[in-house]
Amino acid sequence: MKYTGILLIGAALAGAAMAATPASPAPQAMERIAGVYKHRFTSGLIVPGQEETESYQAEDIVEIVPYDREHVYVRVHLDFFNGHSCGIHGMARFEDGMFVYRDPESLVAGEPPCVLKIGEVDGKLMLTDRPFPEGGRTCEAYCGARGSLNYEIGMDQRRPIRYLARLKASRQYKASIDGLRQRAPD
Repeated sequence: MKYTGILLIGAALAGAAMAATPASPAPQAMERIAGVYKHRFTSGLIVPGQEETESYQAEDIVEIVPYDREHVYVRVHLDFFNGHSCGIHGMARFEDGMFVYRDPESLVAGEPPCVLKIGEVDGKLMLTDRPFPEGGRTCEAYCGARGSLNYEIGMDQRRPIRYLARLKASRQYKASIDGLRQRAPD
């Protein structure tokens, strides 16, 4: 009876300790940034031989979907002047307070693989392909000449993804899951 009482007290203390332990920062960060961010704007197209630019409506879209306890699916489409754009998708893993997408190998011989960091900084969703502030861009292969994956948008622009079933059925989402499974250690 005495031994059972000690076990019960020990179990109660362990349960209290687990309840008092703060949750992992990855799920908390996922919850804060998950959703879709859109920014519509007027862009321009320079037409050779014309003095005026032609304007058109463009839209930046960033989608973030939690996948498991440490990964989010990210799809980014950014528009730039003269019809240039950036587009990338994949699974980003939580590392040092940010979600980080890493290409398994470089798309351009002699260049480092793409590393894209995604997270909330000072009330904004931030994306950067500069692993170090003084370093060069690593994801230029995903962008046109005027494009860059260094981007920020206010967290107040975040909306729930109402087309989640369609997104999860997309080839980009499925390819991202396949890529994550291929990189997973056995």
